[in-house]
Amino acid sequence: MHARRSSTRLLADSVRNARRALSTQGLGTRFDVRAGQLSASGQHYRVAFGVDAARAHLGSAVHAAGVRKLLLVRDRDAGAASRAQYAEFLLLQAGVPCFQYTLSRDCATLAALDDAHATARRVGADGVLAFGGGAAIDTARALALMLTNGGDAADYVRRSGDENSSSSSDFEPPAPHFLVPTIAGAGAEISTDALVLDEDDEAKLVFGAGPIVAEGALTALGQCIESYLSGCQDEATEMLALQGVEVIAAAFAQPLVEGTMDLKSVGLREKFALGSLFSGIAASSSGFGCAHSLAVSMGGISDLPHAQVASAFLPFVFDKYAALAQENEGDEFFDALRAKLESVGDRLTAASGFQGASVAAWMRYVSSRFGLPTTATLELDEGLVKGIVDRAAQRQEASIAHRELAPVLGADDIRALLDDAIIVASGETTGDKEERQ
Repeated sequence: MHARRSSTRLLADSVRNARRALSTQGLGTRFDVRAGQLSASGQHYRVAFGVDAARAHLGSAVHAAGVRKLLLVRDRDAGAASRAQYAEFLLLQAGVPCFQYTLSRDCATLAALDDAHATARRVGADGVLAFGGGAAIDTARALALMLTNGGDAADYVRRSGDENSSSSSDFEPPAPHFLVPTIAGAGAEISTDALVLDEDDEAKLVFGAGPIVAEGALTALGQCIESYLSGCQDEATEMLALQGVEVIAAAFAQPLVEGTMDLKSVGLREKFALGSLFSGIAASSSGFGCAHSLAVSMGGISDLPHAQVASAFLPFVFDKYAALAQENEGDEFFDALRAKLESVGDRLTAASGFQGASVAAWMRYVSSRFGLPTTATLELDEGLVKGIVDRAAQRQEASIAHRELAPVLGADDIRALLDDAIIVASGETTGDKEERQ
């Protein structure tokens, strides 16, 4: 029996559960919850959420951890400096000095980690604060492990399929680290892994233990949907995934009417941030989906932001889910998958006020409404495409290995959707590609 079939009951049960009325009223948009309180399988950290959460909790959390000096990791964009100054002000109010470390690239790298580690040792930091996006968060999480275990960054890399590579159980617990996301996306703040670029291998590896708000929100939305489609480890987490879908779709409602997004709106960004948090919790439980894995795989050959790549591929990913459900009609697993897709489509329509013929169509409409980048200009040669497919498939399989399941979309499916989404240099023409967009 195929491993997919072992999750048939979970899929069918969750379709019924999804019909229950969902509400975030009991949780609210300001909360401080201990690890496991939102999700036993997907939330491994304390989470303080809400407007001014950093001001209310950062200083006391640092004091409670016994940290004497922090290294503050920040992004390199123009706005990062002022954001970091605010964090530094909060820490000074709490009597904790900090030193800033600015990333040199838009993704964490092994070389940057070694440099950051040397900086932390030089200034005497015994804790790490990330105040930024996914790259800053990945860097801080990895650096915290290095602070207590020493060595070079390469010593900590966990490579897919390599039984001799490091795992989190090989190391002492990380130094105290505090993660403050400043952009919505794949929920990196709730992950237990850090994705780090090995520039020699042109691949992003798992490290043991410009504003792109719309793309980040779509990435979080897509991650919630893929977690729901593949199934989380417990019902509470699956409900969080669906709440994430509704929160983000509702946040898009007014901007879709107006055709523009007020990036200064606290309410809008709060909803996107909540959806991002839920997406990270859901993915930690279900394992990562196809869009995330593709974006990680392409991170080794491009400096494009993760959210920009993931959001551009989302329509093609959900096209493939729908096609598989249709091709395998009558199969219990795929019939349940189709029902889930329909449920998600209904929720997107109800929350946003805009109806698409499918989940993929809804995604394409949102992207076109805000003029977001698409995959239309991507052209890769055959060798690169094969490498992306292999790495994406391995990333998916590794992230759900603990569940003894196979991904819904396998390597052949990923290759097929890439052929639909991009120009393969040795194959189709630009004209053929543009007709499909």
